[in-house]
Amino acid sequence: MIIITAGILPLVTAQQSDVTIGSINVTPTNPSSGDAVVINAELKNSETSTGSVKISQVSIDGPSIDENADDIGKLGPGTSVTVPFSVVFDEPGQKKLTVTMYGQEDTGSVFSIQKPVYVSVERDSTLLSSTTETVAAGGLAPINITVSNGDNEAITGVQLTVDDVRVEEPQRTRGSIASGSEQTFQYDAYFESPGQHSLTSTIIYQTSDGVTHRTTETIPITVERPRVNVDLSVRANSNQSGGTVVELTNFGNTYLSDITVNAAANGDIVARKLLSNLQSETSRSLTFEPESGVSGPLEFTARYEAAGKTHSVSATTNQALGEIRLTSVETTQGGKAVTITGDAANIGRTNADGVLLSIADTSSTTPVSPSGEYFVGEIEASEFATFELTASVQPDINTIPVNVGYVVEGDRIQQTQRIPLSVDRINASTEAQDAAAVAQQSNDRSDDRTGSAGLLGSLPLLPIGAVVMILVIAIGTYRWRRVTQ
Repeated sequence: MIIITAGILPLVTAQQSDVTIGSINVTPTNPSSGDAVVINAELKNSETSTGSVKISQVSIDGPSIDENADDIGKLGPGTSVTVPFSVVFDEPGQKKLTVTMYGQEDTGSVFSIQKPVYVSVERDSTLLSSTTETVAAGGLAPINITVSNGDNEAITGVQLTVDDVRVEEPQRTRGSIASGSEQTFQYDAYFESPGQHSLTSTIIYQTSDGVTHRTTETIPITVERPRVNVDLSVRANSNQSGGTVVELTNFGNTYLSDITVNAAANGDIVARKLLSNLQSETSRSLTFEPESGVSGPLEFTARYEAAGKTHSVSATTNQALGEIRLTSVETTQGGKAVTITGDAANIGRTNADGVLLSIADTSSTTPVSPSGEYFVGEIEASEFATFELTASVQPDINTIPVNVGYVVEGDRIQQTQRIPLSVDRINASTEAQDAAAVAQQSNDRSDDRTGSAGLLGSLPLLPIGAVVMILVIAIGTYRWRRVTQ
């Protein structure tokens, strides 16, 4: 709200001219604290004046306001001039300003005319705040400043400046902030010593009606002594990819920057990744994929800047690539034929592709149908697949070599695992052979007894019976013929 009174307080009354302070316009009409306010004061010489006047100075004064405009020039009868003033009100409330015009008539007489103006300054609906209360000395510290728009309309052309030599890149911009929302801007500041510090931030923006507002706030910051406390942990990735998850946790009050994480095997760096800056009491993780050809200990080392110095922390884990091992194996033997069944288990942390099992072709073992070779395919990490192999073996062996081939991380792995023949089944086979030998010996003895019985003994039982019957009939016929004769 603007109130303008028409009081005129001349020092010397102008006799030949009629000079006045005309309208005074204030833009914006409802300014807020921190706004850039333009006040236009109109200076007029009446048409009824008989002479011209020279305006030497125009000023505007009030609480914390003192602006001047010099050498405005001459005003002839019926002419006017507008003098603009740009002011800023730091605090809300009712403000009284006074516009004063100093001049000289043609006669040499000097005069002064005053006119007050009242401006009602509202509290700015856009607020500046900071969630950062405590930081560490001796290094870069993140400062978060939030702009909250409490207006009913969006604000545009937002410019936030923290004008301080301790702040890197002091200006931030944003196109707009919607009504009822907020935007947080991060700054990096350097505080050399502990204690109570403050930063002054200024925001400039435009409202929906095109009015430019300006707000300044002082943000208090408590700076503590630095405490560097960082931990590095490693674990296997839970999604069976075989990767390693590396997590960096900042337990201290310092700000970690320029973070790199290296993976090394046998002292040689095999992988390197960057990690974004880490604030105090936060953690961040990244995943290293399995390294081809590396199976065994991996040392992960994180290097970072904190409190103006370079630090490092390390952790070690084992990278177990996909590895196929035959487990729960059973063998079944019948003579020279052997059947092998069991599980092909992946005991590593990465998938194994193209798994192929086969009986090794040696002087003692030979792959035979139907399963001399068995294709399993893919076996995921910590999973297994069943298999069956068939082989022909020599009597004097007790293990069967099985070739195991698979692909891990692009490399083809070929290895041989020897499968022992079951002792029980070997003994059972031997007992069967012994029993067969005993039976053969018994048959041989029976044949010997039969041979000692003569011609009949060598004949089968059924033909012997027939011969006996023929003899009986022949004898009976012979006796019957003698009786009849």
